[in-house]
Amino acid sequence: MLKFFVEAPTTDKGAISCLFDNLNLILANREKILSHDEYKNIRITGLYVGGLYVGMHNLSLGDILILWDNTVWHADTKYYYNIIGSPLSGTNQTHWYDTETKQYGVGSYSQSFFGLAEPALKYLKTPQPNKNISDLSIFDLVKQL
Repeated sequence: MLKFFVEAPTTDKGAISCLFDNLNLILANREKILSHDEYKNIRITGLYVGGLYVGMHNLSLGDILILWDNTVWHADTKYYYNIIGSPLSGTNQTHWYDTETKQYGVGSYSQSFFGLAEPALKYLKTPQPNKNISDLSIFDLVKQL
């Protein structure tokens, strides 16, 4: 009998904290970030969508901003920043930040794995120019803004 499992990648808690501690600044500069490859291609370890049979896909700062603007990755006061799970069973684990309570949360996305993963996977399939990973970090960006 074959057994498959998927394990969540590591998360850079300092970088994730920097992102959400400066969320208002980053959202206020969304257009500037999205119009500069060195900003939008910043990688933050812990931003991802992954699952059994769909693979692991890291998200850049630009990716997450677009998902927050256009999908269920931002709902009310919750800003989702990753999901991992199984498309077959629907089981999943996701992490979010709640701007009202200023707390991080972890749990299962109630509408199954694909409820949150599908919009991200669909977005990631669209051709995007210049996806070279930036040499800048989220800390560098905050200093520059």
